[in-house]
Amino acid sequence: MPLLKYVLIAVSLFASFASQAKELKIAIGVELPPYVLNQNSAGIEVDIITEALKVKGHTVSFHFIPNLRLPGRLKNREVDASAQNAYFDIGKEINTPVYDSATTINYHNFAIAFSDRNFQIQSVADLAGKRVLAFKNATKYLGTEFAEMAKGNDTYKEEAKQSNQVKQLYAGRVEVVISEKRIFNYWKHQAETQGELLRKNKGKQLQFHTIFDAAPRNVKFLERETRDDFNEGLKFIKASGLYYAIIKKYENM
Repeated sequence: MPLLKYVLIAVSLFASFASQAKELKIAIGVELPPYVLNQNSAGIEVDIITEALKVKGHTVSFHFIPNLRLPGRLKNREVDASAQNAYFDIGKEINTPVYDSATTINYHNFAIAFSDRNFQIQSVADLAGKRVLAFKNATKYLGTEFAEMAKGNDTYKEEAKQSNQVKQLYAGRVEVVISEKRIFNYWKHQAETQGELLRKNKGKQLQFHTIFDAAPRNVKFLERETRDDFNEGLKFIKASGLYYAIIKKYENM
């Protein structure tokens, strides 16, 4: 029996002894494979949150909501918690006490280019003069320096469909893609499977240039006890190996 099945059984047994279990509603952003898969209520982040709370017997239903609407849902108590960037002070935003969990997962954006271009990209400034394609609203999320680079770069573009970033890089239409690493690899695998990558570039090696800090994610709860339950559950699934099995499962999709 695979490790993941053993661990799921252990979590289920642990949860059967939990007291004061609740049915929790958690708000999270919209479709963002492999972290969030709306149709199946699955994905790395979704599964980690679900399994951590299951340790204490809680069940979870997810509300998939655009990021800008997440604070309002929490303020109106339409949900019990919200999964967001750990640095975002949602309590201040909605003027309500909120209890932050430990970090669930890190998102990490990179500047991605073909290795044979021999680009020396060690900072945002090194993107100047290159054909850069970033995700939608990247200039709002990646800091002032990045926004200034984009403003001064006539060839800078953004793409709402991150699957298209992969295709445009492999088609040679852009030189550098700004994307979260697991998201890029997910769409690259999908494009390879469907034969959508330009053949002459398909076998090329990629280089992931580290010019951005990782962005930690967490869950912001309205109740301290539920947050504490989540943190204990998160520790448990890390110690058991389930946490890492979840990540590996989706990285291999």
